[in-house]
Amino acid sequence: MISPKDFALLSHWAFLDQIGADVADPDGTDARRLAEAGYLTPGAVAEYWRVTRAGQAARAEYTRAHPIGRRVGGIPL
Repeated sequence: MISPKDFALLSHWAFLDQIGADVADPDGTDARRLAEAGYLTPGAVAEYWRVTRAGQAARAEYTRAHPIGRRVGGIPL
């Protein structure tokens, strides 16, 4: 399973949030590591990454294991 940091970075790229991704990974080493693992692939625009199906599956697995946002203060959303 991916780490919380990897989940956050994949989430930034899933929504094409380059600013958030640059803040989370300023030198790009984590993005390159995720690309080598098969979770990201170069996008059509320079310096952008596209999340692969494997990356989407990893994000879904992480979300199932860590149900973020499903409950806030014990109240189901």
